[in-house]
Amino acid sequence: MIIKERPFPIKIQKLQVLLLRILETHSKTNFIKENLSKSLAGYNGEKSIDYFLSLLPDKSFYILHDLRLFINCRYFQIDTLLLTKSFALILEVKNIAGSIEFDSTFHQMIQKKNGVEIALPDPIIQIGRQESQFKSWLHEHHFPPIPIHTLIVISNPQTIIRSNDKNVSQKVIHAALLPKKISQMNNESHKNILLDRDIRRMIKLIKKFDTPLNPSVLNQYNISRQEIINGVFCEICSYLPLDRVHGYWSCPNCKTKSKVAHLKALEHYNLLFGEEITGQQLKDFLKISSPALATRILNSVCVGYRGKGKGRVHTLPSKHK
Repeated sequence: MIIKERPFPIKIQKLQVLLLRILETHSKTNFIKENLSKSLAGYNGEKSIDYFLSLLPDKSFYILHDLRLFINCRYFQIDTLLLTKSFALILEVKNIAGSIEFDSTFHQMIQKKNGVEIALPDPIIQIGRQESQFKSWLHEHHFPPIPIHTLIVISNPQTIIRSNDKNVSQKVIHAALLPKKISQMNNESHKNILLDRDIRRMIKLIKKFDTPLNPSVLNQYNISRQEIINGVFCEICSYLPLDRVHGYWSCPNCKTKSKVAHLKALEHYNLLFGEEITGQQLKDFLKISSPALATRILNSVCVGYRGKGKGRVHTLPSKHK
C-alpha cells in the first residue's frame, strides 16, 4: 500500500524554471543543464522501481517515498521506506549506466562508462548511515526496536555490477529482483513486532515530520534577481513577453489571447523567489504598469497577506507544499 507517493522533485521544477528565465548565453546555463540532467536521471531511476513495488501484496507492506526526517541536529533522506509489522526496509536507488565496481578496500564505487572510470561515494556507507539515523529516529519517538534492512537498487537493467566482496551481493541488486528479495525477507521474519496501532502512529509521525528540501536555486548558482527574465510566456508558442491588451494577455507572435497566462508566471516567481510578493514585485515580474491590475491579480490568486498600503506583502499559493 503506497502511503506517500513519489512527488516530482521541487529541485527539478526550480531548475527547469531557472533555465527558462535566464539567457541561453548565461555563463551558468550549461552547468545548470548538466545538474538538471543528473537530477532527472535520479528521479527516473527512482520512478522505475515503482512497477516492481506494485507487485507486492497491498495489505502487507506500507510504502513511503522521498522522505526527509530530522534527528541528532541534522536531516537525513530516504528514497523509499517500506514498513511491515516485523521489519523496515530502506531502499537507495541508483540510476547509473555502464558498469560499476564496489571497492570494499577503499570504500568507493567505481563507474566505468565509454572507457572512462569515475570514483563515486560508496552507497553502502550511505545507506548504512541512513539505517543508523532511522533507528535513532524510531528510538526518539518511542517505537519498539525492529530489524531495519537496507538495499541498494540499481534501476538500469543494463548496468553491470562487479565486486570481489560476497557481502555486496546481499546489499546491491537490480530492480527486477526487488519483489523476490522483499518476499524472502518477509518469509524469514517470523515474528510481528509492531502492532497495527504502532504502524498507524509511525506513518502519522513520518508524514508529520517529513520536511522536503526546498533550496533557493538563485543562491545555489549565485544568480541575482536582476539576471532573471521578467514577463508572461505564451501558453502556445512560448513567446516572451506577452502584452496586456483589453483584459487579455496577447501574444504578438501567434496572436493567442489568454486571461490566465499570468498564473504560470506566478508559479515561476514562487519557485525562484518564494511565496511572498509585493505589488511592485508583481508589476515588475509580469511587466505591467497598472497598480489596479496588480491589485486585482493579487486579490484573485494570493492566499493571504501581511502589512498595509505599499508595504503589504502577499502570499502566493504553493502547490509543492
